[in-house]
Amino acid sequence: MIRFGIPHSIITDHGTQFDCRPFENFCARNRIICTMASVAYPQTNGHAEASNKLILQGLKRRLREAKGAWTTELPHILWAHRTTHKIATGETPFALTYGSEAVAPEEMSLPSLRVQAYNQERNHKELLAQLDMIESRRDAAMEHIMREKAKVAASYNKNVKPRPLVEGDMVLKLDFQRKDEHGKLAATWEGPFLIGEK
Repeated sequence: MIRFGIPHSIITDHGTQFDCRPFENFCARNRIICTMASVAYPQTNGHAEASNKLILQGLKRRLREAKGAWTTELPHILWAHRTTHKIATGETPFALTYGSEAVAPEEMSLPSLRVQAYNQERNHKELLAQLDMIESRRDAAMEHIMREKAKVAASYNKNVKPRPLVEGDMVLKLDFQRKDEHGKLAATWEGPFLIGEK
């Protein structure tokens, strides 16, 4: 919070540190919207799940045999994640946070035009100008996300055939309370059930 300020909203699990009076008071005092993600269904926090999946894939690739060295590799994986252009936004997470693209440490030691033409005063002015425009950059990224979602939805929906359910139909129900006793091969559906009334 010291670096980025008070967040607009927080998504948490039902951990005791989040499900207590002091945390609720803190959120109320700072006007933070606190949403609890379902314990049995962590996919409700989709952005974090997708990011965590990418970070874990990167760690697996980098570690191979040295499984215990993940703490030394994590900063490199996070750097790669934060400085890679995302299709959904058309930007890097770093640029959407700080208003400019990151300069790789290796790039500073190379005799590039970017390094040779560096002027601290001009750089400071340009950074301030970019920070002034960061909201419009974020808005453009949000519009890009909406266009990408519309494309994905159109692609998905072209193969969807509507199937209205009527009284007397047999249906299966998605089991949200599924226990992971049988792992990934466990049935995710309950039923069949007969539709009685709408």
